[in-house]
Amino acid sequence: MIKKVIKYGLLGTTVFVASAIYHLPASIVLSYAPMPRELALDGTTGTIWQGSAQNVRVQNYSIGDVSWQFSWSSLMTLSPEYAVRFGRGSSLGLSGRGNLGVGMSGAYLENVLASIPADTVVQYAPVPVPIKAGGQLELAIKSLNYASPWCASGDGSLSWNAGYIESPIGSLGLGPTIVDLSCSESVLSAKGSQSSNQVSSEFSASVTPNRQYQSEAWFKPEDEFPNGMRQQLSWLGNPDAGALLV
Repeated sequence: MIKKVIKYGLLGTTVFVASAIYHLPASIVLSYAPMPRELALDGTTGTIWQGSAQNVRVQNYSIGDVSWQFSWSSLMTLSPEYAVRFGRGSSLGLSGRGNLGVGMSGAYLENVLASIPADTVVQYAPVPVPIKAGGQLELAIKSLNYASPWCASGDGSLSWNAGYIESPIGSLGLGPTIVDLSCSESVLSAKGSQSSNQVSSEFSASVTPNRQYQSEAWFKPEDEFPNGMRQQLSWLGNPDAGALLV
């Protein structure tokens, strides 16, 4: 009899604890979690398994609403994973979705898609001349495995759709611009190209963990290259077979 009481008591306690954890509000968990000072979450609702924050700010930049949904099937692979969506109501015009998880080798991202207006990026970039940019930047991360300081491995792409640049000396339509991105032992690499009836180019760059970088690029003015810009190309030196090295 006593054994049955203990057995049912342990079962009841287990069910109670499991239910308490399952229904534990996300706001309580996040209030005790070690959060970076640059990160702030407002209007948190739901649980740690499924919930949302009405407004998430990173260094005073609003990325809007963020919602999360835990993937219970990920427990089968011992890699707890969340499906995350963000960007609704973002002051930056940012939106996206993807999977965030923790595996045997650490945190990782998979199948991330994010979009932001090109002009928003230009506004916050250290550009030496006043320019405006049009079109949409779209980042696609197939996989990214985190390791200090940046990443252990990863690959993805960045595309600039309907891209154009307006400057005091003219406007330039870029056409399709695609950049392949990769990471290996925190060395970030990018290689891309673009082509339009005004200009074509290819470029590559890499950055090491100690912030040393290498870059190489060339561009070629095409038939419809703006005359106002063509007159400013002399400072780049002599063209190499019609292409200008940068």
